[in-house]
Amino acid sequence: MQYGIGTYIRELSESLLKIGGIKIFLISYHNIYCNEFSYTTKSDRFIEINIPSPSLHTTQNNSFDKKYASAIVRLLSGFISQSGNVIFQMNYIDDFQIIKKLNQIYTHPVISVAHFSQWEQLFNGNKKKMKGLNLGNPQNNIEFTLYREKEMYQSSDHIISINPFMQDFIVEEYAILPDKISLIRNGINFSRYYSLSKEEKIRLKHDLGFSYQEKIILFSGRIDPDKGVFFLIDAFIEACKYKEDLRLVLIGQGKIQECIQRYQLFYGKFSFTGFLSFEDVMKFYQIADIGVVPSVYEPCSYTRLEMIANKIPLILSRIDGFSDMVEDQCLFIDPIVSASGEISFDKQEFCNAILSLAGDNQMAENLANNAYKNLIVNYSSSRMGEEMNNVYNTLILNTKITPEYDKSERR
Repeated sequence: MQYGIGTYIRELSESLLKIGGIKIFLISYHNIYCNEFSYTTKSDRFIEINIPSPSLHTTQNNSFDKKYASAIVRLLSGFISQSGNVIFQMNYIDDFQIIKKLNQIYTHPVISVAHFSQWEQLFNGNKKKMKGLNLGNPQNNIEFTLYREKEMYQSSDHIISINPFMQDFIVEEYAILPDKISLIRNGINFSRYYSLSKEEKIRLKHDLGFSYQEKIILFSGRIDPDKGVFFLIDAFIEACKYKEDLRLVLIGQGKIQECIQRYQLFYGKFSFTGFLSFEDVMKFYQIADIGVVPSVYEPCSYTRLEMIANKIPLILSRIDGFSDMVEDQCLFIDPIVSASGEISFDKQEFCNAILSLAGDNQMAENLANNAYKNLIVNYSSSRMGEEMNNVYNTLILNTKITPEYDKSERR
């Protein structure tokens, strides 16, 4: 809930509540911030239900997942009616056992949203490692993990994919019929974001401890190799050899010690904030000169959308999840794919992208404005809410959804 899925749920919930006629129950399970079941009425149409993990620290396995799923559905049975127009929307890749239990108790349709794929996490975006896997008769942990994800989608009445490449994967690797999947890209309420004047930006930079001359390069997300952080650090260090006013700010938690070991001669150029609230992240968005999202894989990054909404010029990795953007909206760095399928980035190309944006204010402004125009047209939260509501209504009326599917459109 603290990262991309949490942002998605917030944006979707707000947009659906504006449509009307919808009551939302937001159910958070394995909630580490509560010690007992709680039910909170936020408004007459928005209810939060929090379910903690079991107090006993049991190793999670298939038996544990089944028992916990049974407990969740048993608790929900006191709030969710057997009748009426109800949709269950699942937002996580480990919801299979819960879906099975819901299907046993209710006849309401179940939607699964494919926010990301297990194979990307397991193989760090290396597609070649998918070859030879037996998902029909799994024999090891990796095959069982992917098998369970496949079963989750097969047990769902409908699937929402947030990008076309994930849609292709589910069709081709999990043998799900295309008419069971709708493509609905993430959306954002861009009206909550705004730019500061030059004077306000200088003042906020000072308040946050930065010099007004510094060019702030911003990364926000998990500090992990799959986010391309180590490639970013190497490229940034190289860029500092050519330009003295650069500072890299990394927002998030993760493998910080490994990052520190890579830049021991450049301590004064780096800032780690750790995890920040949304309000504090917004402050860094407002002072950033360049945003960097160099992920090895990424379905549809909310960090990218938030940076665009703040009109921050971007450097992006040229991966499937960012294929909706074109050359006049950002600077791309091309992935290098080894013979074994491992993904890396060229340090000098990455360095040159940083120096180009840091040294050309007009280019940076043009890229940011073009990306913002694309955001307004294609990535509004209102559009996302309307498309999701259409799917809900179609499932409730028990009519066939016939989403468009044409793989030839991929670039």
